[in-house]
Amino acid sequence: MTRTTQSILVAVVTIIAILSVQTVWHHFHPPVVTRANRAVQKPLNSQDAADAQQAARDFFNAMKDADWATVAKYWPPNAQKDKQFDDIFNARVKDMVSGLEIVSIGPPYRENSWVMIPYEVDFKGGGSQTNSLRMQKGPSGQWIWGGGF
Repeated sequence: MTRTTQSILVAVVTIIAILSVQTVWHHFHPPVVTRANRAVQKPLNSQDAADAQQAARDFFNAMKDADWATVAKYWPPNAQKDKQFDDIFNARVKDMVSGLEIVSIGPPYRENSWVMIPYEVDFKGGGSQTNSLRMQKGPSGQWIWGGGF
């Protein structure tokens, strides 16, 4: 075996060893940062899940029908001064969301103190949106919208 062939063989074996060690290391030691930043998703019992899906359906149907009084019932009662219903649901936003179509409402889950309800909607002017509606029940039992739309 020539010296050049021997050098190439040593280099290849070294590279394979380094890649193997990295692969094994990362398999058994996943990065801690990703686990620390991820919120835990907890399933809801069947009744709470059904209630949450119905609340999301009612919220979206009120927007579809341009029933702004009903949409306002989901508004947080302690919202900041510049985050009141009419500040967010201005004429442009109302025009965009009225007439939307619900494509799907997925199974809700709890994330921290919020109930997250996956959904997909189509807008009358074109385009769609997929996200998770963030809601929670207020002290009186009324569902309150917290974001995700």
